Amino acid sequence: MRALMRGLTDAEFERCYGQEEQCLAALLASRRQAGMVCPACGHGRSYLCGRRVGCTRCNRRWSVTAGTVMAHTKLPLATWFRAMHAMTCTKQGISAVELGRRLGVSYPTAWYLHKRLRHAMTERESRYVVGGLGGDGGAAPGVEADDVYLGGERNQGSGPAGKTRVIAAAERHPGGRMGRIAMRVVRGFTAAAVQAFSQARLAPEAHVHTDGLRAFSAFASAGRSHQRTITDSKRPARQRGTAFFVLNTAIANLSTAIKAPHKAISAKHTNDYLGAFCWTTNRRRKMADMVPALCRAVASSSNLTRAAVFAQNAVPGG
Repeated sequence: MRALMRGLTDAEFERCYGQEEQCLAALLASRRQAGMVCPACGHGRSYLCGRRVGCTRCNRRWSVTAGTVMAHTKLPLATWFRAMHAMTCTKQGISAVELGRRLGVSYPTAWYLHKRLRHAMTERESRYVVGGLGGDGGAAPGVEADDVYLGGERNQGSGPAGKTRVIAAAERHPGGRMGRIAMRVVRGFTAAAVQAFSQARLAPEAHVHTDGLRAFSAFASAGRSHQRTITDSKRPARQRGTAFFVLNTAIANLSTAIKAPHKAISAKHTNDYLGAFCWTTNRRRKMADMVPALCRAVASSSNLTRAAVFAQNAVPGG
């Protein structure tokens, strides 16, 4: 277990990504692996000229960061890679204030960089589903799902007023080990929201285990099996092997990951915080590969403008 959880040390990171040329080579390799094509003629072969890429057919040139969350950046690539390392080498994450201190940039620059990397993680994580068959052809793990409330002002009472509603799901393997997790912000815990989450993040063959919330009956759509357990206790049982132990552990880790580096998070950016948390959690057993994995996520990400960042985000799932 200790070998599995060993991450990339600071010394190893500087050896692999300490120079601008090393970061450029890593990003270019990831972009080519993701299928980078010429924006003018669609040709797939290119050459490198400084920090720009050229098409071998029409000689059109474009930035190696064009079309990704790094587009139009004025920061060195080495700064971006140090931010990737800082955001993935700790279990609890890092705030934009602390990131700015480590990188030597202003808070607005650090916040925008922080946001774009979280967006790349979220986009990458949205490609995967939970509850599917394993790569070894074994039985699919069970999926525990529940409703979660995040945030909210104290003067609005102890109820759900002012809180962000989230559907969370976690794989539970036969031996009790936690597998992949998925979380998503919803407008309310309705059958439409549950069905949208189910279609987007759960495998068709997933077996879902939930509590008695009426809307969770929608998990039974598309041929999925659904088991309900009525939980009368307000405080979940913490003994390993009890119902929803894996899911409650994931939710507790989420709470720590939010409260440790942040005083509060904005509701309209919560989806990206959840996406980044799920991305790092689902790769916790390959911590040494975190930076290359995030580089691949950036290489396949979409451009994120400041106007889109500060616009009111639409909440998916009804």
